[in-house]
Amino acid sequence: MEPEIYIPTRVDIETLKEGELAPDCFGKWMPVTRIFAKGTDQDGQSYVCYHTQFGPNSSISNSLKEGRINRTVPLTAKFTSQELDTIERNQSCPE
Repeated sequence: MEPEIYIPTRVDIETLKEGELAPDCFGKWMPVTRIFAKGTDQDGQSYVCYHTQFGPNSSISNSLKEGRINRTVPLTAKFTSQELDTIERNQSCPE
C-alpha cells in the first residue's frame, strides 16, 4: 500500500475542529482530540498543531501547514526530503 501524499489547503486547516478526522504522524486519519495552536506564519501560510487519538487512553501530536506535504513516517521512509520537496513544488493545491 502506497503512503498517501496529503497537502492541506487553507480551508482544511482553518476549519479543522476537535472530533474531526485528521492525519496522525503515521498517515492514519484519526479523531482530533485537542488543537493547541492555530494561526498564520510570517509568510501568510495557515498552520495547525493538534493531537489525535492514539489508542484508548493516549494521543499523539502532529501539525499541518497550508500547501506543504504532511510528512508522515511512511512517506519519509519511502522518499528523501529532497524528493518530497520536489513533489511539493510540482503539486497544485487549489483552495
